[in-house]
Formats: sequence, C-alpha cells, structure tokens
Amino acid sequence: MLKRLALATALATTLVTAFALSAASKASPLPAYPFVHVSAEASRYTTPNIGALDFLIVARDADPALARGTIETRIAEVRALLQEQGIPLEDLETRDVRREPGRNGAAEPTAQELRVSAHLIVRDLSKWQAVVAPLLDKPNLADFATSFDIVERDQVESELMADALRDARRRAEIIAKGAKRKLGAVTAVTPGGVKNVGAAIGLVRADFSYTRVRDTNVRPSNVDARNFLSVDALKLVQPIDVVFRLE
Repeated sequence: MLKRLALATALATTLVTAFALSAASKASPLPAYPFVHVSAEASRYTTPNIGALDFLIVARDADPALARGTIETRIAEVRALLQEQGIPLEDLETRDVRREPGRNGAAEPTAQELRVSAHLIVRDLSKWQAVVAPLLDKPNLADFATSFDIVERDQVESELMADALRDARRRAEIIAKGAKRKLGAVTAVTPGGVKNVGAAIGLVRADFSYTRVRDTNVRPSNVDARNFLSVDALKLVQPIDVVFRLE
C-alpha cells in the first residue's frame, strides 16, 4: 500500500541562454538556441509486497562425500520448511557449487569449504518471519542478505516519472517567468534509475546485506535477527533532467 508521495527538492537548476554559434563553436554540446535546464525528482514511500533472502550453505567436511551429504541435508531441511509454510519449492534456487578457502569467526584461514549459494523469494510477506527465523538458527548457513520490492514496480515507476516531469515543468516555468521569457517545448529528457534506498536488494544490494559469523559449527548468537526479520518501507526515487526551449 502506498503510504505517501513527496516531491524532493531539485538537485540543481541551471539557466543558459545560447545565441548564434560561430563555425568554430559548432562542436559545443550546448543547444544552439535559448534554453533552460532543470533537474527534478519525485519520490514515494511504499510498503513492499515481495521479499528475497540470499545465503550460503557451507560444509567444512574434509571428505568430499561428507561435505556433499551436509549440503544435501541442509537443502532438504530448507525445502521441508518451505513446504510447511506453503512456499513453492521453485522459489528456492541453489547454484554455484564450489570449493573455496575457509575462514573462521576471527577471519583466520581454515581448510577448504564446500559452498552453495541459495536465493529464496517470498511472495507472501505475512510468512516472512516464519520462514526466515528458522533459517537463521540452522547450522551451516551463513552470509545472509535480505531485500524487498514491490510487484507493481513498472506502474509506480511510470507514476513517478509523470510526477517528476510535472515538477520539472513547474520549476522551469518559474525560471522562464523570472527571465521574462516564454517556456517552450521539451527538447531533451534524461531519466535516472528508480532506486531502493530503504531495505532493498534489487534483489540483492551489497549496501543492505548483513554477514553472520563464519564459524558454522556454532550457533550465531551475535546475529541481530532484527536485521533480517523486519520488513521496512521502501523509498522509490525518480530523478530526471529536462531541457526546455525558451521562446
């Protein structure tokens, strides 16, 4: 559910008047007519309705057969949890089976580890805590990262673009009036990407990931579960740059 709409302050506003260019200046990137350039931005807070959890399944067994057995056991336990919560098994993806040098909780080198990357999509966030909390307590799971998004992203992006364009025109009209000119047609628009600056991955963003203790043989008592169990609001932002002709 969308909570509120806020048009942010403009990043920059520049008024430039260009006159007839000489032959030597025709390579200039500036338009060869009077114009105004406006930077504007629209933002919106929204409640996410889809989430993702990324984590590693790690086995330290020196025997490759035992390591594979550990990995398969943990995957089976995760699948059983998903079935219990009514999460489709196809929403769990495991990939990138590899052996890498290990590290303990003090970041000291240890024997090689067998690692598998897991990516889980939760389409019903009412089940988020019931799914994620048990996974945080399982052995051999590490490097958790969470993200949230909205299913209706295309629609919201379109609405934000329209809001940003309206705000850009309003700002440009103020400048044109102050310069005693008439605002003309749009001659260029450069959109910026919509960014999740709340608790988001896109569906994984490094700046919103949290790493749990690497020693998978002990219970991670120092993991702050609130980092993973809470579902925070998202702030979606649409910046644009617009060039208007001045008449």
